[in-house]
Amino acid sequence: MKNNIEIVNNETLSETIHKTVLSNGLEVYICAKPGFTKKIGMFGTKYGSINNDFINILTGKRVDMPDGVAHFLEHKLFEKEGENSLDLFSKEGISANAYTSFDHTVYYFETINKFKKGLEMLIELVKTPYFTVENVKKEQGIIGQEISMYDDDPNFNVYFNTLRAMYINHPVRIDIAGTIDSISKIDKDILYTCYNTFYNPNNMFVVIIGDVEVSDTLSIIENNIQLYEKNIKSEKVIKFGVNEPKNILQKKIEKDMGLYMPQISIGYKLMPTEKNEIVKREVISDIISEMYFSKSSKFYEIEYNKGAVSDDIDFTYEGTTDFSHIIISTTSTKSEMIQNDIFSYIDELKNGEIDEKLFQNTKRRKIGENIVESENLNNSYRRIIDSILHESQLYYDIEILNEITIKDIKDFLNTLDYTKAVVSIVK
Repeated sequence: MKNNIEIVNNETLSETIHKTVLSNGLEVYICAKPGFTKKIGMFGTKYGSINNDFINILTGKRVDMPDGVAHFLEHKLFEKEGENSLDLFSKEGISANAYTSFDHTVYYFETINKFKKGLEMLIELVKTPYFTVENVKKEQGIIGQEISMYDDDPNFNVYFNTLRAMYINHPVRIDIAGTIDSISKIDKDILYTCYNTFYNPNNMFVVIIGDVEVSDTLSIIENNIQLYEKNIKSEKVIKFGVNEPKNILQKKIEKDMGLYMPQISIGYKLMPTEKNEIVKREVISDIISEMYFSKSSKFYEIEYNKGAVSDDIDFTYEGTTDFSHIIISTTSTKSEMIQNDIFSYIDELKNGEIDEKLFQNTKRRKIGENIVESENLNNSYRRIIDSILHESQLYYDIEILNEITIKDIKDFLNTLDYTKAVVSIVK
């Protein structure tokens, strides 16, 4: 089968991506990295924990699913009749795993010399679901233990309490694994409904990174997809968002977990944005983090000398077309001091002038980091997956990094509204 292949080159990273769409709608991205020994194969779906309200692709009817199904599905696809796929990968000497996020799920393998076998096994893993009453019931207990484990994790609590304070209706405020109550409502029929809807090729993507031959790799993908293709419609999935107010739910959440070093997280709720703008916000936030919150920043030096911080201060943007926020987090025995200082500092940045020399130096450093990180296969696939999810052009982050101006930094800082800010503390 002949495919129209789009070739995207990036001179800054000395990297080339081959992109095509198969006849069934499956997007395929192959980033050939000559000379690399490790090869990575990924098979993903644009389906994550926030996608609970959608049109059932088989019936055409709108359905609303319990929280945690996407993560539950990730677990169950590894289980086949009488065997576990992770064990099969391991026997071949191939490392395999999966993850579920708010808006996508990815299954992947890493290998040095068994790429063809790994890719064949990956496609079989994703395309051959096996759900029964018994194995679903068993998995409810396993995932229930996982949820309970995270309930005892300070990092998890400080992060999700930030989201719970910011968001009123949006499912981003719910643990990706769901709750003990929500997973008790999941049965094999629900799993098959969500699988058939979201695991159809038109909603999925394959990403390959490493020293591979493009045409041979495409042939492996096509031939193996056809082995497991069923007569299920491959069409665009219709998902529904929620009516999320602009305001926050509550200003502050505190939880006592007996920590010597309390964890503090400040969240700024932002208005969602579209496609390329999401990538632009990510790049801008990365520059702000380096300029104003890194260990080389004046603010960090001041807070360190005051004894307010002893660890990193993270300034991170998260967003899709459905939600958007900044989270600033650190640890401190002086939690009241550091949160007040951060709020004051944000106001100073909004009202003050941006240092042109610091800005240009930071941009150059970030461009250099991207060149160095292109030697890491993990960074290459993250860039591709971000492009897929945000529906932005490949390497747009590199392009926008070169184009970012001081005005862009200033405009973004001015979106950080104190009335939309929350504080989460785990003591």
